[in-house]
Amino acid sequence: MAKTFGVIIPAAGSGTRFGEDKLMFDLCGKPVLWHTLQAFEQAKSVTAIVVPTRKESICFVKELSAEFSKVVAVVEGGSSRQQSVQRGLLALPQVDFISIHDAARPLILPEQIDLIHRSAIKYGSVCAATPVVDTIQQIDGEGYILQTPDRASLMAAATPQVFAYDLYRKACLQAESDYTDDAGMVRAAGGKVKAVLFQGENFKITTREDALRAQQVLLNRSEA
Repeated sequence: MAKTFGVIIPAAGSGTRFGEDKLMFDLCGKPVLWHTLQAFEQAKSVTAIVVPTRKESICFVKELSAEFSKVVAVVEGGSSRQQSVQRGLLALPQVDFISIHDAARPLILPEQIDLIHRSAIKYGSVCAATPVVDTIQQIDGEGYILQTPDRASLMAAATPQVFAYDLYRKACLQAESDYTDDAGMVRAAGGKVKAVLFQGENFKITTREDALRAQQVLLNRSEA
């Protein structure tokens, strides 16, 4: 029997560094969030999608989501990312896996989503990740370098992050503090998470420069 994947796309951030709600920023004629939703709508493995968002954005996100049949709920997010995801979890139907993806990563492709979901079936819990290319320095409280970790042992965590439903629910119930990374929360609850190499454009839009870069990627795709 095919495994089912419920997707939570947290979209309740303030967008402080962007200067406005970056998820509504126009990318090639559509908001950033629309591109993210479209990718998961088209992914064959996705069963249902829930979008936690800010209270003042609920009506807009519901209108934006109306064309996507897999979006089953738009809910009010919490004061933190973890709280928003937990509220999204409550709105999802019963599924085998929970897949969590940053709303501000609109460049992911449906086939990449399906590939990561297949990895979750194999390993149980996975996190999309990319190799670290810069030299990383660990520093102390005063800014002095303590050590230079080997880049071969480092990867930059991204999303989707995908977990077996029961394991993720257990981690949510046991969490004693807010986590900005779901893989960290699951590991704190005793789970193991496999880093899966992600190949392709999947950067997070944080600044206007990021948005312009994302727009160019979409234009290049349309011309290819």
